[in-house]
Amino acid sequence: MKGRRLAISPNPLVSDMAMRLRRALDDEYAPLPDLGRLPPLMMVRDKAPAAQRENAQARYDAYFGVRRTRDRNALAHGILIGSHGILDNLRSTRSNLSSTQWRALTSGIHSTLSLLFPAEGYAPCRYSPLPHSRSAPDPDRRWRLGHRAFFVLTQCVIIGLRGFLDAAERAAWHDAVTALDYGTTMLASSEACLRFTADFPPHDYRRTVRPAMPTEFTGLASADHACLVALLRAVGPLLHAMPAEFVAHGEALSATLHSVYLAHQGICARFDGDHNPSLRMAQHSALPATTALVRLARSRCRLLEP
Repeated sequence: MKGRRLAISPNPLVSDMAMRLRRALDDEYAPLPDLGRLPPLMMVRDKAPAAQRENAQARYDAYFGVRRTRDRNALAHGILIGSHGILDNLRSTRSNLSSTQWRALTSGIHSTLSLLFPAEGYAPCRYSPLPHSRSAPDPDRRWRLGHRAFFVLTQCVIIGLRGFLDAAERAAWHDAVTALDYGTTMLASSEACLRFTADFPPHDYRRTVRPAMPTEFTGLASADHACLVALLRAVGPLLHAMPAEFVAHGEALSATLHSVYLAHQGICARFDGDHNPSLRMAQHSALPATTALVRLARSRCRLLEP
């Protein structure tokens, strides 16, 4: 997998921002890049009637301040904006992320920056410690920043799985495994991002975050999640067609997917999901959100089973 295969064309200014972000990830005292200078992306005017646009996805994107575009540089901008938001937040407010979770998160960011912005002579990441701060986070801000980054990381998982499918269908197994490993790395990064997103006291979720979200609100019905599930369904059979020497790579993807859903269940339980239905189901069922997530996780993980 190479940056040129992703059809991006970042200008030197954007590449410089990526380099500065890499340094900031490696050194908590290095300044963050000024993303106010990011060149604008080409936005496509939506010609659909307002009633047609007012669907679950549109409300979901609007809540998190997300705009979708077909501009080929969108992923590069997205990883910069999402990563910058997380790092800036962690430099100013405290977090309970473990060193392992922080490393998983930064590994994914570094992997994508290296893919999109190959830099000759750049030293491998040093995995600096998580920035330390004593200030309490603003729960609404952390919730929104974390989700924005999570959306981008999910797109990266999708890129890895698509790369695997493309190479596996040609029986180019070494290329397939490279893409698969990238997808697994990004999946682990997205799990850590989930934990960052919900890293604030449960009472803040009840008082501040949940009341601000629209009814029937869920990322599990988003276009990104639907695309990911469709890819998992296509990837499953090919994982079991891989030569024996590569089987462990498929097992790593399966284990990481299971871990992501476990993280989601744990966060849901922490925010009273053991007792209350999700926003999406509240008007239709009294089934606790965690119970629904367990069932969903089981069905999704089965997509990668023989």
